[in-house]
Amino acid sequence: MRSEPSAYLKGLAFTLALVPVLTGLALGTASAAGIDQKLHDAVPEQYRANGVNVAAFNDWPPDEFIENGELKGWSIDMAKAMSAKLGVTFTFTPTSFDAIIPGLASKRFDAGFSSFGVTEERLQVLDFVPQRNEGTAYAFLKEKNFDIQAEKDLCGHSIAVMTGAWDFQYLQTVSADICLKSGAEPIDLQQFTTQNAAELAVSSARIEMVAAGSAKLQYLAKQTGRFGVSKLTSNAVFNGIGVRRGDPLGPVLRDALQAMIDDGSYKALMAKWGVDGSGMLDAAILVNAAHPATK
Repeated sequence: MRSEPSAYLKGLAFTLALVPVLTGLALGTASAAGIDQKLHDAVPEQYRANGVNVAAFNDWPPDEFIENGELKGWSIDMAKAMSAKLGVTFTFTPTSFDAIIPGLASKRFDAGFSSFGVTEERLQVLDFVPQRNEGTAYAFLKEKNFDIQAEKDLCGHSIAVMTGAWDFQYLQTVSADICLKSGAEPIDLQQFTTQNAAELAVSSARIEMVAAGSAKLQYLAKQTGRFGVSKLTSNAVFNGIGVRRGDPLGPVLRDALQAMIDDGSYKALMAKWGVDGSGMLDAAILVNAAHPATK
């Protein structure tokens, strides 16, 4: 679940050239047998002719990540399933998170599969197709055994967050409105340029906790065996696919997701990755400035 502070958002468009982008490409090519003709016919001609250029975050397991040089994750599997249903080739570029929004704005990318947290701020520049609903959780070394059941329990702790993450903006508000106003110590927020670096800071005991999406941290705990995850899951919002504001690709991706919900492949895909326990959607929607649902 990710988003950027407002000042950061305003400057993002000017920083694309400074952001390292991986050059590896992966192709999701539709098979004729899996094409839904009605969905295919609704795809704008430019995308039928040229395909869809997808930016995928490279460091957010189990959603989107690189492992042994291969782009993986439940969100990537979903993109490939959509490609097959639409009968349109998706070309994937794994990249850093903060390159995706300016890449969409510049039309380098057509869609961002990076589990974007849907926020009012982001709706000024993007439309979204939510893939799930997810809240922020907090992971820490098991031996610390922190009892985090409410936001007030975060006061006085150091928390690592990824630069540009929605969690940073949210926790700033928690620190000011809950901690300081009650006379407690503020949250010591530390930003890191990658999620891996944020997690490493906790695993090396330099920072007490890392904040991120609940499914992501449950996956981290399962994979490493070293982390505990808070009982608290706060600030649940839609997470999903980003497209340029007003791009007709948005409704097409929404309808492809609805087809997956209807035929059961959405549920099966999420179960395969172990993220079907909560936050699942019953219906696909398009979220935009005219219909600004965030959760």
